[in-house]
Amino acid sequence: MWRFAQVLALLISITGCNGSPLKHFADHAVVLNHTKQTKDCYDYIIVGGGTSGLVVANRLTENPHTTVLVIERGYIDGQDNGTTVPGLSVPNKYLNKDTSVPQPGLNNRTAPLYTGDVVGGGTVVNGMFFARGARADYDAWEQLGNPGWGWDGLLPYFKKSETFTPPIEGIQEMFPGIISTDLEPHGINGPVGSSFSNYQYPVIKNFFAGWKSIGVAINSQPNDGEATGAFYSTISAYAKDQSRSHASNAYYRPIANVRKNLHLVTGHLVTKINFDQELRAVSVDFVSRTTNETSTVGAGREIIMAAGAARTPQILQLSGIGPQPLLSSLGIETIVDLPGVGSNFQDQPTLYMQFSYSNYTFPTPDWVLSNASWAAEQLAIYYKNRTGPMTIPYLGGSTVAFLPLQNITSQYRSLVKSMSSTNLSSLLLSTDSTSGYAAQIKILQAVYSSSHAAVAEIAWEGGDTIPLAMIRPYSRGAIYINTTDPLAAPVVNFNTFSHPMDIAVAIASVKKIRGWASSPPMQALGTVETFPGRNVSTDTQIEEAIRDAATSSWQHPSSTTAMMKREWGGVVDAELRVYGTKGLRIVDAGIFPMVVAGHSSSSVYAVAEKAADIIKAGWQEIMRDHIQHK
Repeated sequence: MWRFAQVLALLISITGCNGSPLKHFADHAVVLNHTKQTKDCYDYIIVGGGTSGLVVANRLTENPHTTVLVIERGYIDGQDNGTTVPGLSVPNKYLNKDTSVPQPGLNNRTAPLYTGDVVGGGTVVNGMFFARGARADYDAWEQLGNPGWGWDGLLPYFKKSETFTPPIEGIQEMFPGIISTDLEPHGINGPVGSSFSNYQYPVIKNFFAGWKSIGVAINSQPNDGEATGAFYSTISAYAKDQSRSHASNAYYRPIANVRKNLHLVTGHLVTKINFDQELRAVSVDFVSRTTNETSTVGAGREIIMAAGAARTPQILQLSGIGPQPLLSSLGIETIVDLPGVGSNFQDQPTLYMQFSYSNYTFPTPDWVLSNASWAAEQLAIYYKNRTGPMTIPYLGGSTVAFLPLQNITSQYRSLVKSMSSTNLSSLLLSTDSTSGYAAQIKILQAVYSSSHAAVAEIAWEGGDTIPLAMIRPYSRGAIYINTTDPLAAPVVNFNTFSHPMDIAVAIASVKKIRGWASSPPMQALGTVETFPGRNVSTDTQIEEAIRDAATSSWQHPSSTTAMMKREWGGVVDAELRVYGTKGLRIVDAGIFPMVVAGHSSSSVYAVAEKAADIIKAGWQEIMRDHIQHK
């Protein structure tokens, strides 16, 4: 008993909360009226209740004596059809749309950036694709000075977040040798469901046969670090009932009414982080979206940023952490001059090619949109026995080809070599670090020459549209504020196609897709390209079509608060601590030094799981140090 009392007294003495009793203590995790129900101070404040924020909140509150407040601008989803049934669209009310500045690389068109505006973030609204990146993606993070953040260091956390279920027998028989049932690379006891739709359109067989016929290997296990070739990906769904698995129903709902040490405030935006004289983050200001009422709440141990790659840099800049010239121009006092905040922004430009089919096996995935009675029948089948087309993600699916550059063009060596002489400083925005970018380019040149890492993704669910995403871009953009109004959207500049490698890969990839579409298995479907159209044939014509029609985002924004050396433009160290501050960390996709060449949700889960362990270990070390000095 004495030992417990000693430790409790110690906890109080080394937190900023001073052990003050909290007069209005909510008895469950959801807080609707923060002025009456929240505490004055929590051990941890998590800014953002999206994917990473909920993971960290769940893991920290496993200790019943640790108090956590999550502040989220969105609301809890109503378990609408679109957030539970894979085959239905997600309601727009759960999406936030920012619009970029005009992009010279897109012939001065703007481009949208969509993010989740809901508890659970992007995992509630995404296409449910749940494959990991390649080993090279994460090893690149480690090569940039972050020990423990390579593939081997992250694999246990990929597994920790996942419960994998192999496909049903019917799908295995339909695609023999295409889907591995090996459990070794997967987790089997994690919160997130990782499985396969229990229905598939027969024409998907042609997808795989077409790629195989032109020399692209079929990869039955893309989750073991070799995310290349044509493969059938896992999706974030619970196998038992074929429903969407997202961060809210995986990490939040199971504990919402159980853990009284976790509070969640929805419909509120954090506007500023406050620091003491030692530059320790001690509290946040936040405002209601509906009433504009402002409040302040304290953090005894740490403030953890999980607002995403678009919003975390905005909040940091509003708080005085960022490029000093920018902050000064807006009259914001510079707390820490950190030029990397908002820079190094990466996303994946995407072109949507169009095809028609004269000999197609009906029904088609496009019937979900064009045949209301058929769609209603399939929804009824789904609700009755959890099968049919509604188990396939809306306008998505999970059959893709991830192509290394040498699978795209035989000229890959000369292409990589020709790009090595590019003047890097001419490609960067004003606050980007040339030395940090040079370190990334060195890695990119090696990866682009490798057969073990993809640079382009081609997806097909059997419909008219075939997305082509340049998933490992050379180009770097930025996200900055241009006003002190915290409710205003940040300025988004993708800087799309600013590096010539990205447009070169896009042109070569269009040609590769045409080779696949012309293969005997695809021609058996009567496949005809309708956009850009085969009359668009020269490199110049293809490039112009791409610049006229591509968009800047595959909805995987990352890297705006990169985990890199400070002198390289980094914002956090390998412990995710913001340089120049105390008690402030970042745990969202902004910390990726380089974008994952693929879809990001599984990586965000793994990063957040690892972050939670780092935070716990850091606090335990502080406690040990204080005990030794007592």
